[in-house]
Amino acid sequence: METDQSELDKASASRSTAATIPSQRGELGTAVGGPVARRGVGEVVSEKIRRLVFMGELQEGERVPQREIAKALGVSSIPVREAMVALQREGVVTIEPNRGAFVNRLDSEVATELYYVFGRIYGLATRRATERASQSVVEQLVELAAQIGAESDLDKLIRLSIRFELVILRTGGSKRLRALFDPLSGIVPGNFYVTIPGSAELTRRGVSAMAEAISSRRPEAAEHACWRLIDEIGELVALRLGDRKPSPTHPGAG
Repeated sequence: METDQSELDKASASRSTAATIPSQRGELGTAVGGPVARRGVGEVVSEKIRRLVFMGELQEGERVPQREIAKALGVSSIPVREAMVALQREGVVTIEPNRGAFVNRLDSEVATELYYVFGRIYGLATRRATERASQSVVEQLVELAAQIGAESDLDKLIRLSIRFELVILRTGGSKRLRALFDPLSGIVPGNFYVTIPGSAELTRRGVSAMAEAISSRRPEAAEHACWRLIDEIGELVALRLGDRKPSPTHPGAG
């Protein structure tokens, strides 16, 4: 089973690169790099709001400055509103009628909780993939794990990691399971390995353990290896959130 290239490209676009919204909240009124291309603009807006929340530039209870974000990105208010709806489904914001969208809590405790759930969903898909995968898919996963173990370029590493995930999900996950997986995989914006120090080496070790268990057809061991990896990743994310220093400036209301 080959991973569809468009699916890989879509996942990589949201999880490995940053789009053109300023990273500092004091610069929201100035577009960086020009307006965003129309293709995937809703995803770009969502990604940038996730980044502002993750970096502590938008904090719990604050109203998302939708007008400033639209201006900074050179887009209309429509894709920004669409992004708010998508982010509410993910639990990033809560929309209050006639008031706007307000940021939900994201701290170390929430991160640990989210990664626990993420790990169990991914682990279930890993167990099922181990049980169901053809020999060619097993070989593909083993080869991807070897490439992940040897790759030092973090942009290439994130693409390889996403490809590994997608092969497992397409083999062992139902469409409903994959629908649960997608928003959880985007908790950390941008290139995960750049944002979370130490996560690349954890991934190399964890994926190697998963691939070894999959290749020897040990479903429970593969699932547990996945749990360990994601739980450890969650601990690193929790530490990162605990260390962040929010900007003292506040954007205007959206």
